[in-house]
Amino acid sequence: MPSDKVIVLASGGLNSAVALSLAVKEHPVSMLHVRFGHRAEEREAEMFERQADHYEIHDRLVVEMPHFATIGGNGRVSRKIQIEDAMAMRESVSNNCYIPGLISGLVHAAYTWAHTIGATKIYLGISEDLGPPAPKTSSVFPDYSRECVQLCNHLLSAVAATQPITVEAPLIDLTRSDIVKLGRRLETPFDKTWSCISSGTQWCGGCVGCVTRNRGFLDAAIPDPIYLQAAANV
Repeated sequence: MPSDKVIVLASGGLNSAVALSLAVKEHPVSMLHVRFGHRAEEREAEMFERQADHYEIHDRLVVEMPHFATIGGNGRVSRKIQIEDAMAMRESVSNNCYIPGLISGLVHAAYTWAHTIGATKIYLGISEDLGPPAPKTSSVFPDYSRECVQLCNHLLSAVAATQPITVEAPLIDLTRSDIVKLGRRLETPFDKTWSCISSGTQWCGGCVGCVTRNRGFLDAAIPDPIYLQAAANV
């Protein structure tokens, strides 16, 4: 009988935390985190562990992909390149924030592990359009798209060795506000998430992660516990 085990690609961020909250409601879950040398790597790794502890998920794996930082070429992994202010972005691929091959790399790591542990699904917490004030997400990050998910599934079906393994993106049609509302219904631990791509120690307030998170909580009329904690410490 095929397993219904799900691997959640958990970055430590808000979206993947909500995807995790969805998965644990219906499936046995394993969590995979990838360290790729980006600016907020240590904080996101911490949040990954805290989320896994929150849901008492013991089947967790951390994979290192240092080649992204070694190759460089974008502000996510190189401090020599400035992270773009989200308000200045246009609907085109972001040379400063986009990491070519990142999503496919994450999926391939999850696919390999899925074969090992008998999982049949991989949950990916991407959205095509997190909403304003940033431009459409898939225009800045072209692998945050339904088409990319479909192509990943086509590839995985072509190379399947045993059981079929599929990639699902349950948040693909949701804005950041929708994701926050869903997360509250699912009791997602928002205080155990990180969204800033510019820093792992202090919110920059201007990157695409910060501005869409802030707007999402505002539009959802839900207090963001991370900002409340920061305000309390001032």
